[in-house]
Amino acid sequence: MLVATFSSCQGQSNVNYANELQDCLPVSDIDLLNSLTTKFENHLRSSYDVDLTSSYKKYLQSLATGDFPKDFFQYSTFQEDMDKFRNSDFYQRSWVKTSSFDEEAIVDVPLTVADGEIQKQEPHDPIVLDPSGKYLNCLVEKNESKAINDYIEILKLGIDISPGLVAQALYENISSEELNDGLTRLIIAINFHYQIGLIMTEK
Repeated sequence: MLVATFSSCQGQSNVNYANELQDCLPVSDIDLLNSLTTKFENHLRSSYDVDLTSSYKKYLQSLATGDFPKDFFQYSTFQEDMDKFRNSDFYQRSWVKTSSFDEEAIVDVPLTVADGEIQKQEPHDPIVLDPSGKYLNCLVEKNESKAINDYIEILKLGIDISPGLVAQALYENISSEELNDGLTRLIIAINFHYQIGLIMTEK
């Protein structure tokens, strides 16, 4: 399905890409996803100063190389948006610790010595999208992009993979038509930008 119609509000575009998931997610989730994706797109426009499809492509390139425009993660609503995302029921339901479905995936962190004392660190138990969660099941059901489908297959395995590696694969393989798809854009906004933002703003 191609990008849904935009409605103009004070010169900014409000997206409704998440409406495609309304038969499998509650209204509160749909509203949150649309709101966050709208803010992401407005930020893309101001950061890359090219058409929106090219901005998404440039974002994937930036994510793959780590070469973002200056202060890319310092825009005015960044912290507020991350707090909204982190504290949402959607996030609490959709992201889980790997140990919740695969205890063998937990990696013990080697002991370190600091100031002559042994420091024990918490085992590495990454937070990933719930492989059996409603949100991921929705994406499986609704997605029509071949490039995104390859990424979804990784998510279904519950693998904690570097966003940069996935972004590189998407950058190399995704078509402009796929980047014009609303669900593809939502996935890039939520699963990449906001998930990375959570790590950056972790307290």
